Amino acid sequence: MLRYAYVRTAVVDDPLRGDAWQYFCYAWNLLNHGTFSLARPMATMVAPDSFRDPGYPAFLAGLMALRGTGPAVYDAILFTQCVLGTATVGLCMSLARRYGGMAAAVAAGILLAFWPHLVGFAGYVLSETLLGFLIALALWLLDTSLRRRSIPLAAMAGLAFSAAALTNAVVLPMAPLLGALMLWKDVPRRRLWLALLVACALPPAAWIVRNAMLPPTTDASARVSINLVQGAWPEYHRAAFDAIQRDDPQAQAIMAAIDQESRAMQAGWTEGLPLLWRRLSADPWRYMGWYASKPALLWGWNVAVGQGDIYVFPTAHSLFEDSAVLHAWEGICYVLNPWIALLALIGTLDALLSRNRPLALRWMAAIGILATLTFTLLQAEPRYAVPYRGLEILLAVNGARMLWQVWKHRSVRASA
Repeated sequence: MLRYAYVRTAVVDDPLRGDAWQYFCYAWNLLNHGTFSLARPMATMVAPDSFRDPGYPAFLAGLMALRGTGPAVYDAILFTQCVLGTATVGLCMSLARRYGGMAAAVAAGILLAFWPHLVGFAGYVLSETLLGFLIALALWLLDTSLRRRSIPLAAMAGLAFSAAALTNAVVLPMAPLLGALMLWKDVPRRRLWLALLVACALPPAAWIVRNAMLPPTTDASARVSINLVQGAWPEYHRAAFDAIQRDDPQAQAIMAAIDQESRAMQAGWTEGLPLLWRRLSADPWRYMGWYASKPALLWGWNVAVGQGDIYVFPTAHSLFEDSAVLHAWEGICYVLNPWIALLALIGTLDALLSRNRPLALRWMAAIGILATLTFTLLQAEPRYAVPYRGLEILLAVNGARMLWQVWKHRSVRASA
């Protein structure tokens, strides 16, 4: 109800801009030309490419096939994302109850149901809500398959991981890497892990083969090289905003230098990496501090590449601004955010270092670490952490539960 009330009330200025416009173009061309292409609608040449991942455009194309391309499909997108966001909360509550009981489920459910980023992102034509649902679904299916020793459920978990990987390539190596490790270590359940591994690897492999057969064009590696360069500039987010919004000459000069490095990187790693390395090695301590701070930026609050606060695009009549109760709740979440991140770190260490923790919980911890490392290397932007907020809160609940058990154990020993 909260998500639906939010998307019906909030007014996003020009909702098909930036990434959203690219997703729409891909969906349009999938629907009208059967081609995955960034070409603008009505373009005379529709050449296939692989700059974006296909999952979210395919999701949009399916809704466009049902509702057309007018205002009705926009409403359908937002409503469907409300449903997906709600389902994500339910899946995470189920996992929390399995690991920590009803109290853990209630705590996780309240935070996930009302967390401002998770509510607000349902109102954008962006992939974060879909990706968060697919990750939660994959982990729920994984945990269920392990509990029931079900090979079909393991295969379904693998397909959910593959759908997540096709929605955002950051997820691509995670399940195959962890599945291959378990295939080697967990001999009694080897058939289960083999089913998961095959299911999570085949669809992305088919997509990679398709991309390899395309003529030379702008592909996903170009986007990675751009993110790598932009993430290596501490000034990028501020300079990008000032250059666009204020026509600041200094910011424009910084953006020109960033663009020069990006073009060199796209021309070839042998040309781009030495240029990047020369800049980093000229002031190593500064850049070491920058990269060390990026995990905190990733799990921070304010969206940097966007409007700021919890907003990517300018948004009027947000319930978190117009409602006094929800505005106060947003302030509480802002204060809680770093403490939840700290508890999630404790829960991650507990999941990985304690031998008696459920395997799916260890997968959550490993996925959180892999995502953090990837975005630390590329761009550390709170928007990119939104799909992983469910994992963060589940791990935070685990961390809080572990601290409570330690405190209770010490209290019992002290009273004895």
